[in-house]
Amino acid sequence: MMPNPGPKLEVLENKDQRLSLRISGRLSAKTAAGVWRKAEALLKSSHPSQLLLDAAPLEYCDMTGVCFFQDLKNRQDSSGGTFRVDGLPADIKNLFDLINQRSVKAAIPKEVPKVNFIEAFGRNAAHFYSDLYDQVAFVGEILSQLMKALSRPQSIRWKDVRRFIEKAGSDAVFLVMLVGFLIGLIMAFESVLPLKQMGSDMFVANVVAFTVLRELGPLITAVILAGRTGSAIAAEIGTMKIREEIDALTTMGFEPVRFLVVSRVLGILFLAPLLTIVCDFCGMLGGAVVFQSLGYSMSTYVHQIISVVTLQDIFGGLIKAYPFALAIAVIGCLRGMQTKTGASSVGEATTSSVVTGIVAVIILDGLIAAIYYALGV
Repeated sequence: MMPNPGPKLEVLENKDQRLSLRISGRLSAKTAAGVWRKAEALLKSSHPSQLLLDAAPLEYCDMTGVCFFQDLKNRQDSSGGTFRVDGLPADIKNLFDLINQRSVKAAIPKEVPKVNFIEAFGRNAAHFYSDLYDQVAFVGEILSQLMKALSRPQSIRWKDVRRFIEKAGSDAVFLVMLVGFLIGLIMAFESVLPLKQMGSDMFVANVVAFTVLRELGPLITAVILAGRTGSAIAAEIGTMKIREEIDALTTMGFEPVRFLVVSRVLGILFLAPLLTIVCDFCGMLGGAVVFQSLGYSMSTYVHQIISVVTLQDIFGGLIKAYPFALAIAVIGCLRGMQTKTGASSVGEATTSSVVTGIVAVIILDGLIAAIYYALGV
């Protein structure tokens, strides 16, 4: 059997910036290389402003041939010329037109609207106000549901509360212990040099006790909870939102806030003070390591702390854990409820819950510090 002859490319006219070609034979993936190279050479040598291709004599053309025609058109478009192919069968012509339309759409860049500074500032301010309004409204709804739930304790899903405490607490204890120990160690090291210059290195214990108990203990614990627990809450509720499970709860007559949020808020309110106590203890243990390296005994360290730390200092730090925990739980649940559709929406909600939670914790810490100062606590 004789092999099928390859395609032939003939030059019909090549003058006055006009190049007319004719292609015949069978144009396929196995036979297109020769005519493709010949066409490229002709375009490079003549640089025509008009390229005409007569494809009527073609016996066969597959997808490679369509790509060959599209390549010729792209070369002409890039050089500012025109291209036209005649005589294509209807199915091949439709395929060529479809590819050409898609390539044109892809080549047209989307114009990015210009936004001036005032407009951008206004949009950001409106978004911030809207988000703040949603957070305040959500806090009110949660407090209302909490009051209803506490008035009827049997309506609370205590199994969910216990399961949440076990999952979030057991996973966070070691991290809180490690970070608390390192914070106490760092605070002691940072305070040794200036106090030693004044001959008061014994007061390292005072610095560690006050900073850890009143400030860093609850703050570090809240940041860890925002990064771990708050993000987990947002991801879990966000996944339920995408799967339309929350809509299903509403359809069945359940209140999503009472059914999903109350148990998580109660769990984190119970968990935050306990983790704060663990962080405080490990922070002072880290300070004790540095204190003993100065030549003092452990009993001296303990006596120094007992002599300066009061119950007001201890409870002043523990009280902070409750508003911090409430803010983290509220923001995590709200971001989960606000999750939109799409593959990246859960990740965006999780990231937003962590960032907003940490910022809210720092703002609350500043407000509580101002209140303590005003009250003389």
